[in-house]
Amino acid sequence: MPDSLSTKYGKTLFVFCGGGCKAIHQAVAAAEVVNAGFTPSHIMSSSAGTCNALGFVENPGPVGAEKTIRIWENYITSPEAIYEVHPFLRDKLTRLLGVVPMATQDCGPSGSILHDVRRAIKFLPLVLSFCVRMPLRVAGRTVSFLFRLMDTFEAQHQSFRRLVQAPEILEAFDEVDKYFEFKRMKAFLDPFPLLARLGEQIDLQKVLTSSIVWHIITERYEDGATVLFSNKDPDLVIDEHTDARSQKVKYDTFYKRIRASMALYPLFELVEMDGFRYLDADLANPLPVEEAFNLGCDTIFIFLNVPKRSVRVDPHPLRDLVELNDLLRLNERYIHHRLKEAQVKAKEEGINLFVIRPDEIPAGLGLLEIDGKVIEFVKGHERKKMKDYLADLEAHNLRFAPPLS
Repeated sequence: MPDSLSTKYGKTLFVFCGGGCKAIHQAVAAAEVVNAGFTPSHIMSSSAGTCNALGFVENPGPVGAEKTIRIWENYITSPEAIYEVHPFLRDKLTRLLGVVPMATQDCGPSGSILHDVRRAIKFLPLVLSFCVRMPLRVAGRTVSFLFRLMDTFEAQHQSFRRLVQAPEILEAFDEVDKYFEFKRMKAFLDPFPLLARLGEQIDLQKVLTSSIVWHIITERYEDGATVLFSNKDPDLVIDEHTDARSQKVKYDTFYKRIRASMALYPLFELVEMDGFRYLDADLANPLPVEEAFNLGCDTIFIFLNVPKRSVRVDPHPLRDLVELNDLLRLNERYIHHRLKEAQVKAKEEGINLFVIRPDEIPAGLGLLEIDGKVIEFVKGHERKKMKDYLADLEAHNLRFAPPLS
């Protein structure tokens, strides 16, 4: 960071929030901030933000920022580059598709309705892909909705877990499982393609020895607690006395913690470590305000992947009841209130606070949905927006801005 920026803004924290493939907005925006002269001393990340943080931590400065965008351009260009359908679920679908033709014999001009439909559809792979992904997309949004709903109640984590662990609920799950056998399947998807690419592209030794302190956010499933791991944890220290076997153990341990931060359950499998199970903290804690302000940094950049919209925040009994079924509205209200808390803390503690978020999410970009063409659109749009943003940076400092209404 140039001396003038370092003197003015001091120690800087980047907070990379989750959002699946929408995090391409975050990668481009953060790269522009780095190119403007900011090199963070700390990075905090969860979910897809952890994927972005790897490059920034490995090579602090413009080199790492450019590498992060290059990984998106070259490797995260389609859903197939991110996950594979779990073998167990694939087998169930195959058996189901095998039953359907037998049930449609002797129907239709060709003697099979299914055969006639297949002839009429030119893009069968696309249709099958849609049929497979839609239930998974709904499952992910349902889980996110439940965790957001928890935030409206006192002791939300514990209350929710007591509910799902009630004998009546467990008995109902057991009855359903007798037919579907879902207990054999720990998740719907396997993130192996993405993890393999990241493993090939990122040097973990550079990440562990980086000048940037990286805080990785996860949630402990058993009690809902937010847990922070770091690339500077004592059990990850590598020195001249560390042999090759011990070094590999440390790498594997750190990589599991990275996986835990990206474990969007139930789409991806929980990660077991030291007798506990960990998952993506972005579901229950998508804006880690308390954790960010506890690091002692002078300036905080929060990179959100949720677009800014006008949102009604005043309570209204009838409209509130309707909006409980609107996930986007619930997300907007949650984020709005958390940002108000962050602004209050910034004013009280004298910390510079900047919140950067996309204007809109283009079609073809979602939780696990991405098209290579979208990346080029996002790059062009975000770079233009960030150029204007950085030209008058202090105007966006929430520490001095009027309180959020």
